[in-house]
Amino acid sequence: MQPGGHADGDENIFSVALKEAEEETGLTSFKKTESIFDIDIHIIPARKDFPEHLHFDVRFMFTANEKDEITVSDESHDVKWIAFDEMEKYTSERSVLRMKEKILCG
Repeated sequence: MQPGGHADGDENIFSVALKEAEEETGLTSFKKTESIFDIDIHIIPARKDFPEHLHFDVRFMFTANEKDEITVSDESHDVKWIAFDEMEKYTSERSVLRMKEKILCG
């Protein structure tokens, strides 16, 4: 699944993604690839202070050892290891399941 956050003006999106993954999982010994793994573009509806706009999720592949202990923090309240064959129990989001397919067909 995907931990994540906003770049908030930081142009180094790989660095932002790594920082968010570490903050949200407590994991720090990732195998990482700086090439973009996936991009999801979707509409964010208008809100009081923001008009409707396109949101770009730029996704990188970080691999961690499943034996490493996840730490739940203020950044994330429900983090755990999930087997690929159980992902559909947790989400039906097409963009997340697409990443599973990309990994398995790799």
